[in-house]
Amino acid sequence: MARYDCVDSIISKMFYSYGKFISRHKLPFLLLPILVIFVSMGGLYRFEIDDDVEYLFSPADSKSRNDLQILKEHFLTGNEGTEFLPNRELNIFIRRGRIIVTALDGGNLMRKEVLKEILELDKHVRTFVLKVGNRTETYGSLCMRWGDQCIDNAWLAYLRNGIDQYDVVPNMTYPFTNVPVPPQTFNLGPVLSQVTTYPGSDVIKEVKVMRFVYTLSTGTSEREEIGANWEDIFEEQVEEFQGDCEYIGMSRSTSRSLSREAAEASFHVVPRFAATFCMMILFAVFSCIMRDWVLSKPWLGFLGVLSASFAIFTSVGILSFAKIKFNEIVALMPFLVLGVGVDNMFIMISAWRHLSLFLTVEERMGRTFSEAAVSITITNLTDVLAFVIGSTIKLPGIRVFCAYAGVAMIFVYIYQITFFAACMAFMGDREANNLHCYTCKKVLPREEAPNKFYEIFCAGGMSKNTPKAIPLEHQLTKFFRLIYGPFITKPVVKVIVIIGYLIYLGGAIYGCTQITEGLELKSVARDESPPWIYYSEEDKYFKEFGPSVSVVLQGSINYWEEDVQKKLRATERDFAENDFIFDDDRLTASWFRDFEKYLTMTVGTTRVDKEEFLEKLGEFVRDRRYSQYALDLDLERDENGTVTGVRASRFLVTSKDMTNTTRESNMMLKMREIAERSDFMITVFGPGFVIYEQYIGVLPNTLQTLGIAMACMFAVAIIMIPHPICAVFVTLCVISIDTAVIGFMSLWHIPLDPISMLNIILCIGFSVDFSAHITYSFVIAPVEDPNLRSASAVHNLGMPILQGAMSTVIAISVLSTAPVYIFRIFFKTLFLVMIFGAMHGLIVLPVFLSYLGNWMPHKTDQRDKRFPSSHSRRRAVQEPPAERGTLYKTVPTTCGQEKVDECFVVELLVSTV
Repeated sequence: MARYDCVDSIISKMFYSYGKFISRHKLPFLLLPILVIFVSMGGLYRFEIDDDVEYLFSPADSKSRNDLQILKEHFLTGNEGTEFLPNRELNIFIRRGRIIVTALDGGNLMRKEVLKEILELDKHVRTFVLKVGNRTETYGSLCMRWGDQCIDNAWLAYLRNGIDQYDVVPNMTYPFTNVPVPPQTFNLGPVLSQVTTYPGSDVIKEVKVMRFVYTLSTGTSEREEIGANWEDIFEEQVEEFQGDCEYIGMSRSTSRSLSREAAEASFHVVPRFAATFCMMILFAVFSCIMRDWVLSKPWLGFLGVLSASFAIFTSVGILSFAKIKFNEIVALMPFLVLGVGVDNMFIMISAWRHLSLFLTVEERMGRTFSEAAVSITITNLTDVLAFVIGSTIKLPGIRVFCAYAGVAMIFVYIYQITFFAACMAFMGDREANNLHCYTCKKVLPREEAPNKFYEIFCAGGMSKNTPKAIPLEHQLTKFFRLIYGPFITKPVVKVIVIIGYLIYLGGAIYGCTQITEGLELKSVARDESPPWIYYSEEDKYFKEFGPSVSVVLQGSINYWEEDVQKKLRATERDFAENDFIFDDDRLTASWFRDFEKYLTMTVGTTRVDKEEFLEKLGEFVRDRRYSQYALDLDLERDENGTVTGVRASRFLVTSKDMTNTTRESNMMLKMREIAERSDFMITVFGPGFVIYEQYIGVLPNTLQTLGIAMACMFAVAIIMIPHPICAVFVTLCVISIDTAVIGFMSLWHIPLDPISMLNIILCIGFSVDFSAHITYSFVIAPVEDPNLRSASAVHNLGMPILQGAMSTVIAISVLSTAPVYIFRIFFKTLFLVMIFGAMHGLIVLPVFLSYLGNWMPHKTDQRDKRFPSSHSRRRAVQEPPAERGTLYKTVPTTCGQEKVDECFVVELLVSTV
């Protein structure tokens, strides 16, 4: 049979020598990692938090970002401090305060007493004072202006005039209302919701929700800072006003609300991490306790958790020093690393426990590392690879998370084979000297205990008078050997498992067809926080009238030619006549349409030559009635200011019914599709497009990254596991687990968003952990019968796999009740990963391996191949069959106690099937 175990054998021999070396030089391996930790934590003085929500949760190299740069080359963005109109802004988080008002009794806001309170709120916001040095500022001096007037909520002046002068609520129509003095038309659709009109009329009878916006003009760093301070006071003033309200309730938000929430979430999670740390210590300590007080290793469990924690602090310190900012998503990293980081500890302790107590500490360390070498190397390599692959995702928040977690997992591995290994060697010396696990006092073996109390609380270890020994097993390991292993290999049980697996797979595939996509902005904030309430109400009440979309025409266009003008009219119709846009001239801002009217009024025709067209266009934008179109035209001018050409122009349309993330992304795609069909070079952009990009990018990104990750994991498995078929098994398990996670995630009402996408990518690394351990143990089992090999694999690794899954679930369990959506989704998806991973490792894979094991290699005398000194070792003498369900045969009597460390202990499971 071909040899596929060269890499396995090389690594095992290297780690065998390495383990013995550590046993001889424990102290340096203990102290040097601690020194590295303290040095790396010096980087914390550069620790910063990135709270830019738009940057973190939108693709870095997206079409929308590129389109935004094109628009910035031609048009104002709204942040320049000049006169501007809000419907033409390009940034979604421009400086402003926003309020949504409802009646406390849930009734009509158009009642006079309620409107008076609303108008008082508006007056309070407009007049509160902000001190800036020796002067004072109010909204009136800071507001965004057009025509030297604050433009926000101008329609309220009509209501105020009617109530103040006539003590009546004036009639208004919906969605458009005409105001006589001064003559103007207001679109009330974006600011009123739950509107009822009188039968057969558009006159408003009842309004249940109103929205008010207070936009600021910045333009300089000083005014930007003033605007930020105004927003802070705005939130305080609105909250204070709410306490005095008799009729109205309100929610509020500013441009910095979500950023502040994202930053605070990173700190709110600290108490939960402290709770996780304590729970992990308790779990690790209790997992390492046995009935024997010498063989128990509670302190080793504590040190294993401490080792993982060291890796977390090292990662944060190093990346902070490199000026890679922390963010809300990275706050999840400690929970993940702490849960996953202790898995290797359980693997190593399990390998230690399976060795004879009569071996020297140095030999046990060598064999422990040899046994666990490939498993922990595969585990860490696949985990780190998952994070490396995840760091290629275009979402900056995810990339930074993967950087922090990847560095942490590298140091988990480093500290595992240095700091924790040294601790294990010290504990091995304690065990060899028969010292109590807590008091470190020498104690008597259980069989020599003077009384029952001593036997229960003090006794432990093996008696030197015992000529041969069976390693004392943990009760859970004993369960897997005596009960679970024989049970899972029964024919009827295997059939039931296969049927159950097919049902499970069917449910997973069905769930994959029900996926929804997108991360809503409110999900960044804490539940029931002011911005969370505001965005929830905005999503509920103000989606019928969506944001404006700029349609930008670039390049050399002969606007004065009749054929071009026909194409322009057709293009405007194409954009207006679709399911996502209002087909209403009142909701479309078109300079060309109004310029044609202007030409008709001034020269009597639209058929003019180039010179007259450009001359009239210059007059057009200077006309007060049409001056807003100066914001939509990038004109070429000579040194005298005469218009000589048009670099770019745009018209604006209004989106409608943006009720969910799917419709928002479809609207953006539809607009781009129309632009591509056009005869002109057109760029379409709305301020929300940068956010919408993650809706359309999350699924392709996930599938592409999954494909890359799967190929990488297969390559690792085929190199590290001693047979190609094993690598295929591992890869199939990964596909099965990932399919289940995606499918049942959607059935659990978890959308495919950046957080769940992150966990799906990480799922590959963790899935390899579960499947690789069992597959590798199956291959090296020194028996030929597939059922016995499956039972042997379950016995060897059932406990550490269960402990590993439980440790991760415990580590993330505190996130299940976190008041932040991102944290809860992280718990849910990672919980599915652990449950399905453990299920495959402990149930599905052993059953399938037992059927297909005849086509997989059997590594006879596996231990002889891995231990350099084994060539001179005597082969164990075959003894009569052991007790049914027993895995370990005793050391042959001919070996003698003095040579027991040179004898090969045969692992043989006697089938109970």
